[in-house]
Amino acid sequence: MSASNCPETPRQKMIQMMYLVYTAMLALNVSAEVISGFKTVGQAMDQSNKNVAMKITDTFENFKAADNNNHDKVGPNYEKALEIKKMSDELTYYLDTTLYRFLSNIQKSTEAKVHVPDADTNKKAQEVKIQIRDDNKQVLFDSIARAIELGGFSWIDKLDDTHEATNFFLGHNPEGKVAADSTNAGIMKKKFIEYKKKIKELLGPDSMKVDLGLRVEKHEKYINPDGKEMTWEMLNFRETVAGAALVTLVRMKAEVLNAEYEAVNMLYKQISANDFSFDKVAVLCRPASTYIMKGGKYELVVNVGAYDSRNHFKATIGGQTFNSNDTGAVVYTTLCNVTGPKTVAGTVYVTNDAGTTPYDFKQSYYVAEPMAVFELTEMNVVYSGIDNPVKISVPGAAAHDVIVRLADPSQGTIAPDKEKGAGFFIISPKVNKGKMIINAYVKDGKAERFMGSNEFRVRIIPDPKVFVGKYENGKGGIPVNEIRNIKTVFVRYGDDFAFKMKSPTIIKQNVSISKVQGADDLPCNGPNWSPDITGYIAKARPGCKLSIELQVSMPDGSKRNLSASYRINR
Repeated sequence: MSASNCPETPRQKMIQMMYLVYTAMLALNVSAEVISGFKTVGQAMDQSNKNVAMKITDTFENFKAADNNNHDKVGPNYEKALEIKKMSDELTYYLDTTLYRFLSNIQKSTEAKVHVPDADTNKKAQEVKIQIRDDNKQVLFDSIARAIELGGFSWIDKLDDTHEATNFFLGHNPEGKVAADSTNAGIMKKKFIEYKKKIKELLGPDSMKVDLGLRVEKHEKYINPDGKEMTWEMLNFRETVAGAALVTLVRMKAEVLNAEYEAVNMLYKQISANDFSFDKVAVLCRPASTYIMKGGKYELVVNVGAYDSRNHFKATIGGQTFNSNDTGAVVYTTLCNVTGPKTVAGTVYVTNDAGTTPYDFKQSYYVAEPMAVFELTEMNVVYSGIDNPVKISVPGAAAHDVIVRLADPSQGTIAPDKEKGAGFFIISPKVNKGKMIINAYVKDGKAERFMGSNEFRVRIIPDPKVFVGKYENGKGGIPVNEIRNIKTVFVRYGDDFAFKMKSPTIIKQNVSISKVQGADDLPCNGPNWSPDITGYIAKARPGCKLSIELQVSMPDGSKRNLSASYRINR
């Protein structure tokens, strides 16, 4: 490709590097390793696209805030940015639907089988089936999008297809002629050209400073790996394996998002490009916190708006005089040894050519007694042998500054919950009963300050409930016509036990049915009844009693014996 008129951004270089990777794959035999490479590159670029989309969203939020503050100044550029967003959304939607249509050509099945990590273990892959065609064989775009979201390209069967890309994108022009505008590749190229043209019109002269990518104009020259000159359409889609074609579409979407991001940022920069002075000064007070623990420090950072780094200012706060530092700020701190509401007031003196002007300010804060808040996220006691989640916070302190320890380390452990982040912990008792005391501290520089403790009761895990079908032990009988269709016993915790954990596993069971000859103490491994047991149950009549003795493996690793009995009703 020809060189750009302006230096490439790091993101553009990343996109080109990924493009080189998949182009190099085309020169190889389409092996399983190469197909895996397509999946990896495609998923990496798709994640990169999501990251850029988030950056675009952040830029528009800043743009909107600036427009709300000064519509007369920002409004014209904000309207242009919204127009670029509308064009970009339409173009990325077109690329997405083109990808879905092409994918449906190589994936003839009616459902996608996607493997995703199990929600409980986060390790074992779980197969999720997603229907991608309706009963009339019509493609369901939303379902394909969800399958890609969950599994990338890993579920696609024919990534090594070498003909479908040529047929789909070039139609009847695969042999070197310029593809007509009516082909998918030709339509795509035309849309890219029109998109870049409109963006350049909106940016004006500054468009020369932005690399929009998507080099599809007529003056661009394209050379294939054999050194032969060819069209843009042929370079990307002639005799291209399906996996590479999918990656190409993801790359093109990346270039559209990058173009949108660069264009919108340029419009945002244009707002203040010609700003050199200010005519008003405002005092900016930024307390580190307005809720302080007794014994801690109140800190206040005072700035002036539109600060000139060559002109330092003075401030009087709480009877003390301060000079601004090199960052244009005054930092005021005071010890907080008395609880209750407090107020700090002061005056900033700003000097300019007309003299010195005072600006008064006032800030309020509250000093509180040290207090740690302990909040069990699942229940009101901790259970031995399993992980117990707890949230511990200290009002006025950052979550990452909170430190917790067991008063008696021999009773178990408490550690940060890596999944939920700062402020969340996992208690793992090693004792079966009694009480555990947890102490909370807050980092104060290199030292720690004690913020309180909490006492938890330790209990063993209660017995789970036994179910035959939908019928819980102790909650009445089972109709005879229903029990003949039930073949499984299972155990679980009811809704009254709020703790979330893995259900116990049935190791073995013994079944007895009164008034049925030979149906005494029938052994069975696992939760499912053997044919012998179901045969005896088929002989049961109303008035018979079903008794079950079970041995189960508990979440804490122990084994327990459970009993259940049911009256067979009409």
